[in-house]
Amino acid sequence: MTVGQALERAEELRPGSRVSVHTRQEWLREADGMLRERFFKASDTDAFDTVGADRAWDDGLQDEDVLLAPAPFDALYPHYLCAMIDAALGETDRYAGEQAQYNGILAELAAWLRRTYPPRACTRWQW
Repeated sequence: MTVGQALERAEELRPGSRVSVHTRQEWLREADGMLRERFFKASDTDAFDTVGADRAWDDGLQDEDVLLAPAPFDALYPHYLCAMIDAALGETDRYAGEQAQYNGILAELAAWLRRTYPPRACTRWQW
């Protein structure tokens, strides 16, 4: 999934959001940074080194930039954005629902990474 696709899907779910695109892009950077640190850094693969919103700090985040989580786990991005929008606007019930969906996909991603990629030597999984 690209940055533009994630932003578009979140906009479909929360039309007319008062949260700026720049703020939503920052949330995507933070999400990919967290994913890389908690899950992808521990796996023994270089396949994910060139993708992710967290890699675009210096040159700016573009709509064509590919996000870190592969399909089908990339569905977590719109749920994360919606949860953050809901939290920012004080919509606690909606936030809880979106966060639950995000957490479910995140757990599936973590399990898939553990099965698919062996951990680096001397690395403990934090999940």
